[in-house]
Amino acid sequence: MIGHDPLTTYKAAVIGAGAGGLTVAIGLSTFGHDVVLIEGDKVGGDCTNVGCIPSKALLHAAGVGMDDPFAWVQAKRDGLAAHEDFEMETDDHIHLVRGWARLTKSENDAHTVCVSGPDGDVEVHAENVIVSTGSKPIEISIEGLGTERLLTNEDIFELKTIPDTVVLVGGGVISLEMATAFLDLGSEVHIVERTERLIGTEDPLVSATIEAALRSRGAHMHTSASIKRFDDLQQTAHLTNGDTIVGVDKVLIGIGRRPNLAGLGLEDAGVKFADTGIIADDWGRTSVEGVYAVGDATGNTATTHGANAVARRTIRAIALPIPKFGKPRALPNAVYCRPQIASVGLTVSELNAIPGTGRIRLVKHLSEIDRGLTDDIEYGFVAVDAERFTGKVLRAVIVAPDAAEMIGMFTIMIDNGIGLRKLFGTVHPYPAYSQAIGFITDDFASATFRKLPREWWAMMRGRIAKHRRRSTS
Repeated sequence: MIGHDPLTTYKAAVIGAGAGGLTVAIGLSTFGHDVVLIEGDKVGGDCTNVGCIPSKALLHAAGVGMDDPFAWVQAKRDGLAAHEDFEMETDDHIHLVRGWARLTKSENDAHTVCVSGPDGDVEVHAENVIVSTGSKPIEISIEGLGTERLLTNEDIFELKTIPDTVVLVGGGVISLEMATAFLDLGSEVHIVERTERLIGTEDPLVSATIEAALRSRGAHMHTSASIKRFDDLQQTAHLTNGDTIVGVDKVLIGIGRRPNLAGLGLEDAGVKFADTGIIADDWGRTSVEGVYAVGDATGNTATTHGANAVARRTIRAIALPIPKFGKPRALPNAVYCRPQIASVGLTVSELNAIPGTGRIRLVKHLSEIDRGLTDDIEYGFVAVDAERFTGKVLRAVIVAPDAAEMIGMFTIMIDNGIGLRKLFGTVHPYPAYSQAIGFITDDFASATFRKLPREWWAMMRGRIAKHRRRSTS
């Protein structure tokens, strides 16, 4: 419903109606709690309006060759946004308050949130406050580049025409997905990345594979470089490595995001935060009792499913006053370029910090399986880093047409402690991309089963080395 009673103390006040905020509000409402949902912009947040939904819609529209792809994307996005807005306006337990929120110092057992909205300033009183204000794109200034050519994820989907030449600054998720879309749309695509490889947070094999795949489709890579200056008259970008890109129509900045914390009054409320975001644990709890934070505002996750996962734990913490136990579930990552990239488990840096003595790496390229043959797959693989003897999955990464769908098997394995040893013999449909996972388990069996005592000792030596490293760090 619209509006709230300023004299009522609600179970919770949720600041931000993005992915995490909607999950908390809807979840608490299903427990019968009345919740105030505060949003100064559009219901649905970044994911619905400027992120996941329009980007995947554009990938689809470009891939199938729609005549007016941006109009189709806008219609899909706006339709979902209107639906989500209507749901919040008509929910019996959710009180939608439009405006910008600011925390104040809490008194007694209630928290007060001041909201500046279209009808003036109002106060919201609640037992709990959940901050889910998302993030904003990091902006940089480029000498000579006018605003008419400059894009971020917040305005790229408002385009009316397809640019002939587009420069994507940054080699991360946004650039890889948009490179895929604009190549399908017929644009000339240039990626400018200041480090030596694309998607540097991933396995180097991922970087090499996806770069080769994009190059094969005509994309131009400029690594170890950035834009030094832009000549607007000549429509030319001059790079720090001496390269020039001519005839540039649009430049998309996709170098990362920062938490959206401005004006929240965190210091007044005593909520601790850092440059990366609000400091919160894996239940969403902050330094102030009864104040929680989820999603991009914390810096703990940059994905919608990550925000939803923590939000579900926050619901439990508020609605079910029982001891907080249980580790958070494994969070997979996915990039919807072509081919897709998906990974789960330890980060690359965390994996590299583990002594190599007790672990094994297994890789199967899709070109080596029958489905890869039938689909003429040149770029793609499944790679698993596992503990020796047990086959406990430490990290898995997939580059494949349906990598985001395939990674779920490894996510379940990590969550439930299922090693490659137990997966050996699992029957996969033929011919399917998952056959590559079957080959991974076959290779693990070949490397392990015939020499179990040696593998057990290798595992133990790895665990001892890991323990010693932790003790000295």
